[in-house]
Formats: sequence, structure tokens, C-alpha cells
Amino acid sequence: MEISYFREAAMNVIEHYINLRLAFMDTEEEEIIETTTAAISDCLSCTMRNTNHLINKMNENGYLNWIPQKGRGRKSALIFHLPLNDAASLNVKRLLKEKSFEEAYRYIMETKFSQSIKDTLLSGIQSEFGLQSITLSSGRKDTLKIPQETKIHTLDPAFIGIVHEAHIAYHIFDTLIRYDKNSKSYSPGIALAWDETKGGKEWTFYLRKGVLFHHGRLVEAKDVQYTIQRILNNKEIPYHTLFSGIKSVEIIDEITVKFVLEEVNYMFLDIMSSFFSSILPHDCVVNPAKPIGTGPYKVAKHDDHLLVLEVFPYYFLGRAFLDTIEIWHVPMSLNLENKKQKEPVNLSEHNIKTFQELGSFFFMFNMKKQGPHQDQCVRLAFQQLIDSKELVEDLGFPRRMPAYSFIYERSSQEHCLETSLTRAKQLLQSSMYKGEVLKLATFDFREAIEDMNWLKKRCDQIGLNIDISTINSTDIYQNDRFDCYDLIYTGETFEENEELSLYMLYSSEHSILRRALSTEFRLEIDEKLKMVLLEKEIKNRVDRFYFIEKWLKEVAVLVQTYHTLEEQNYHKALNGITVSGYGMPDFRHLWVKPKIDIEKQADASYSIYIP
Repeated sequence: MEISYFREAAMNVIEHYINLRLAFMDTEEEEIIETTTAAISDCLSCTMRNTNHLINKMNENGYLNWIPQKGRGRKSALIFHLPLNDAASLNVKRLLKEKSFEEAYRYIMETKFSQSIKDTLLSGIQSEFGLQSITLSSGRKDTLKIPQETKIHTLDPAFIGIVHEAHIAYHIFDTLIRYDKNSKSYSPGIALAWDETKGGKEWTFYLRKGVLFHHGRLVEAKDVQYTIQRILNNKEIPYHTLFSGIKSVEIIDEITVKFVLEEVNYMFLDIMSSFFSSILPHDCVVNPAKPIGTGPYKVAKHDDHLLVLEVFPYYFLGRAFLDTIEIWHVPMSLNLENKKQKEPVNLSEHNIKTFQELGSFFFMFNMKKQGPHQDQCVRLAFQQLIDSKELVEDLGFPRRMPAYSFIYERSSQEHCLETSLTRAKQLLQSSMYKGEVLKLATFDFREAIEDMNWLKKRCDQIGLNIDISTINSTDIYQNDRFDCYDLIYTGETFEENEELSLYMLYSSEHSILRRALSTEFRLEIDEKLKMVLLEKEIKNRVDRFYFIEKWLKEVAVLVQTYHTLEEQNYHKALNGITVSGYGMPDFRHLWVKPKIDIEKQADASYSIYIP
């Protein structure tokens, strides 16, 4: 018998069937279950009359068999036919067709399905993601739907610590000036111009006229003062130390503001171009879920499942093309991720683009914790264990090349450290190591887990006992999260301004690298950083950063592994693709070349992958 799943009567029946099947999850299809109408009524939260009606409908539709028994104490027989995952898939299709993507998504996330069923259902709605162009009475509307595995913790620019959050913040806010990665110089942002006096100790910025916040007020010098003063006054802000050299922020007039520094700082423009310096309105309390900025997009909605960015038509640098960007939280298992990456791409409709990600993966010993790793010979043994070239060759994409520096260009020029398992074993034997377990933490993403499987085998070969734990990326916000581990493995993704990224890596209390350093190491790095700030030439600053990196590697506190590639496929209709330092597309410049139909311009959907 053919089942009509999309009849109005069947719409409610299929959901009731799913709820009933969930109540008997410890049974199999075609298994005889002894139960009563009253028990089923409780499961469905229905009256006895409605329960009988629903059971009859489910029976007619072939979902189950119901063999009633009459008489006191006698139980009826219930036999399920339709598997739960099939029923759930049919209901999700119904919701997509009859209601909305949002309702289908929320149904998947909020129903008590197993993770494997949720993964299957989420995989089934992948085609709903992408760019959709529809024609309304008010004109054409272009909406980009993006699945994102990482949950958004905050959009307050002063507290952001995760790459995905930084990328989103880049579209909500603006800074006084911008860094140009090609020329390694600065261009106007909210400030039209600036100048330096007193040998790098005073910096004056001249604001543009007519720049609007999302709530409709013009930007003024008081907003700049408020933004920076807010950071200076709150030592709980992770990157507070970036701004600690500011002595005062003085308002000259409504569109002119002067910064007076304690000491010469030739990285001050780098700091003012970072998203931490995004200008906030002084007349609003910062809402970390729905902050107000001046950027090309404003936050229209933000909850646990969905972030909606709507275009800000009065953006001072020109309206962005995309009208709406929806970012959906879609948690995926590793198996689903692997499946997604192996799905074939229609090359006739797509272009595959590969981008070099900035930064690298690395191990960092926790020098604040006591343990066998305080013996330098143990650390040197571990360093000899890590053959980055072999790691890249063994595990392949997205690993591009061994990292001998955080800066990719320098890695390509450096000679690799000679490593040997034999040498590693000799160093371990000559140390004070007595078989203790080294506790290692890494984040729960695919490359790191693959790397850890590779590492475990090599540790076993030299007799190094290691216990590996995976933690959530949002745990970075917990200051004491890494205190119990001897070793941390992570990746540092740099923004386009690599010099600023290095400065933050070594100076910020939010940096995993700095968190792992003892007081003695921190003090020595701080002295070296003071010399960096005195260098007016970028090349000299980069060299000084490299000396810090080289020193940490010589004492085997830092062990680097590799640089990665980001591969993305885009529909050929998508134009204006530029990629940020985080390896993600800049939404400001994306636009769509529509499918042309001479008789009628139809609505269109374009598949697009955004990491």
C-alpha cells in the first residue's frame, strides 16, 4: 500500500509515530511489544479517544501493526514497521516543503534523536545551505545560509578568542584604520587620516563625517575614547595588555581624537587596526550576542541555533551585495565531516580554490606545571620524536609543508631540524624520566585527532607514556582549562597582519602559548617584546619576533609541526571572492551573477561551501 506522507492528516500522524517510536527505543522493528492503549496515550500525551484515532491512522499508513486485546489484564500487541530514521527523514522533508528550513532544523536539533540519526538528518539538509536568490515585490533578495560546527560564544570584539567569531565580527564592526596585507601598510577606516608626533608617543586620528552606527547615531570622538577606555579599565579582557601602553585618550573635537602613549610603540597602528579596537557606541551597553557596530552587516537575530546578519544599507564604504547571511550551528560527527569532504563536486558548476592559511600547528609544554617535562632532556626527546616532514607525508591534506616558523614564508627558507627516533630514545634514557604519564590536551577537530594517533605510535616506539584528551574549542575561554596538562597541541591561525598576530601570541594572557609559560619565561619574553616595539621598520620587528621563536625552540618548550591549506569550492555564479587571513571569504565583496532567462528571471539557488 502506498503511503501518502504529505496529506494534512498524515502530517500530525508521522510526528506522533516518531514520538511513540522514541518511547520504545529499546525494541526493534517487527518485534512484538505487549502494551496497552493507556500506556500509549501517556507516551503521546493524548486523550484515549485521540490515541485510538492515531493508532488506527498509523496502522492504515503501514507504520505499525496494532492487535488489540479485550478483557481485564490483557495486553495488546504493538509491532513497529517503519524505522525511526526513515520516519524522521520523511518528517524533515515535510517540514522543509510545508513550513520552513528553520522549523526543520530546530526539529532535528530539539527532538531526542540519537546523534547518528541527527547526523544523517543534518546531512540530508545540506542542500538547503548555500546562496538563494528570490524575487520579491520589493526586488531581488540574496540570502546566504552557512552551516558552522563551532558554536558562537561571543561577538563582543574585546572578548573574542575564536577564529569564526573574529571573522563574523569583521563584518559587524570597523576600526579606525585597516591593515593592507599586500602593501603591509595601513588604509583609512573610520578615521580618514592620522599622524604621529613626539617620536611615536602621540598619535592623532581624524574621523570621517557621516559614519553611522547600526542604531542610527553618527560616530564621534567620544565613541573612540569609550571603546579604548573600556578595555583599559577592565583587566579581565583577554587582550587588555595590547592597550596597556596607552596613557590617555584625549578628545580634541567631535571628530578628532589623540592617543598619548607611555613609551614609544611603532606597533600602535597595528593594534588600532585589530578587531579588538572595533569602535563601539558610548551610549549603549555592549550586548555580546547582538552588539552594535558600524560594519556592512548588523545582527538581526542571535540564539543558540542561528545568527542572522542583515545588510546595513547606510554603510559608509558602500552597501554590501548580499542582503542576509544566516549562520546555523550544525554540530557534525567526524564521520559526517569525512563523508562531506568526499562528496563529488560538479566541476562544470564549481570552481575549487585553495588558500594558504596563516600560522601553524604546534606543541607547547606547560612550564607552569611540575612534571617530567621540566627536565629539558625529556622535552628534547619529544622534539626529536616529531618529524614534521614525515607527519605531512603520512597524513597529507590539508597539511601543506613542515613548519619551521609560525610565518609560512620563513618556513620555506629555513632548514629543518634533524630528527631521529634513535636520538629521541637516547635522550629519554639519559633524562630523569621514570615512565611517568605525560598528559596532553588538544582540540576536538579532525586534523588534531589524526595527528594524535600518529604521535601515539611514535611515543610507544621510544617508551614515552602519553595520555591524550580532546577538549572543546570554546574551552579556550576558561583560564585554568589547561593547568592540569603537561603538553598542549593546537593550531594558531593568524590574521592578515602576521606581525600583530605574533605580538598577540607572545603578549596576551589569552594566548595558549603564553598561558603555558612560567613567570621566568614570561618576564624574558616581555623584555624581548619591548625591543620589538622600538623598531620602526617592519623587517626589524619580524626578525626580533623570530629570535623569540628560535629561543623557545632551542629550549624545546615549543615544537612546531606544519602549515595547512584551506580548500573551498564555490559555485561559478559567485564573484568577488577574496579570502581573509583566517582562510574565510570576505562577505563584503561577494556578489552573484544570476542565471539569465530571457523570458523570465526565475528564483535560483547556488550551492556554496563556506568553512
